[in-house]
Amino acid sequence: MGDQAPVLSSAFPLPPMAYIERFSDETKAPKPPAPIVGPFELFGAYVNLNEQDPIPTLESQNIQRVYTKPDDYKGELKKLCFSILTNYLDLLHIVSKSSNVQAKDAPELSLREQKLAEIDLLFVNIHHLINELRPHQARETLRVILEEQKQQRVKTSEKLYSFLNRIVDVLNSAVYSLNDLVPQLTEEQN
Repeated sequence: MGDQAPVLSSAFPLPPMAYIERFSDETKAPKPPAPIVGPFELFGAYVNLNEQDPIPTLESQNIQRVYTKPDDYKGELKKLCFSILTNYLDLLHIVSKSSNVQAKDAPELSLREQKLAEIDLLFVNIHHLINELRPHQARETLRVILEEQKQQRVKTSEKLYSFLNRIVDVLNSAVYSLNDLVPQLTEEQN
């Protein structure tokens, strides 16, 4: 037992040898791939960023817009939520009476199916309205993150300056105490 070497252990597994053999001190990290040009598939839908906005309009998707172009997003969202609530209550009334009544506007649909389609359209419009706020949300989030980083840096620099001041005080007191000792040593030697 005394002849065996100690077994080394690590909290992390060793890296794959393929990666180790690929890199050395002379090699550099690989460059990232070039940006995608042209259309590509994203969550099952084909997207071409060169031709369309990041947020396509409802009209380009052949979906009816039930709100006007908002200046007050909050007010429009409240109106749409209230419309969903009233349509849901209408749907409950229709279902409690009879679900086979035909709609006056569309005879091929029942009143229940028409209300469900209206509620679906309202939800799609709310979703689109919320997505129009995403760029603003991203900018605001970035601003908050940068503000927090700024405050952290200010706190760190204040701590650094306080430590520097304490170090200067300690060094000054050491110099003064040495100055007090130096004349005593020279007087003792004489």
